[in-house]
Amino acid sequence: MRNDPRSHGLWEVSAPPAPATAPLSGPAEAEVVVIGAGFTGLSAALHLAEAGRSVIVLEAEQIGFGASGRNVGLVNAGMWVMPEAMPRALGPVWGPRLLEFLGAAPAEVFALVRRHAIDCEAVAHGTLHCAVGAAGLAEITERARQWAARGAPVEVLDAVETARRLGGGRYAGALLDRRAGTIQPLAYVRGLARAALAAGARICTESPAASARPQGAGWCVTTPEGRCRRRR
Repeated sequence: MRNDPRSHGLWEVSAPPAPATAPLSGPAEAEVVVIGAGFTGLSAALHLAEAGRSVIVLEAEQIGFGASGRNVGLVNAGMWVMPEAMPRALGPVWGPRLLEFLGAAPAEVFALVRRHAIDCEAVAHGTLHCAVGAAGLAEITERARQWAARGAPVEVLDAVETARRLGGGRYAGALLDRRAGTIQPLAYVRGLARAALAAGARICTESPAASARPQGAGWCVTTPEGRCRRRR
């Protein structure tokens, strides 16, 4: 990944190699053009290809070059806001729907890993959110109460159990969220790419989208060396 240990470091040296790809060259056609070969773009391409759509993914750099290939690898459920805040902010329909969607996200990730045999060191044993001091313990206790009210498998661990699981430390406690887990993120995004290619998608790296303009009944997306228009 540009041979830069400061950006991908351990992930780059421990991930399986990326599938072979090439830049977009000349004209191409597809029903859907996806911009970006990260988690979101490749998952979209995979599901579209599995549904029978013709898909081209345009990536400015290499597969997983951005945040998808250089994050800490946590597969978390939800956002770091209190669950009850979501319906207040988004309303009684979209708030609960987003909570359900985010809460189920880790299960979907691990299902994709199993279904496509993605070699990404996936561990689905939950994660610990550690509390610093009394205020931190109160915060995770309330967070656990709100998630548990929605049926989530969460538990607050005391200081002793937290230290035992961590092998030390002086945390006041921890929130164990059994929905969550970890992956090797660069390996996972490369695995998504392999699965998308196997399903029939095309991935073009070193192909930044320079423009997207209406053309006839669809759109035309151009790169420095090619262009892709909608297939009718």
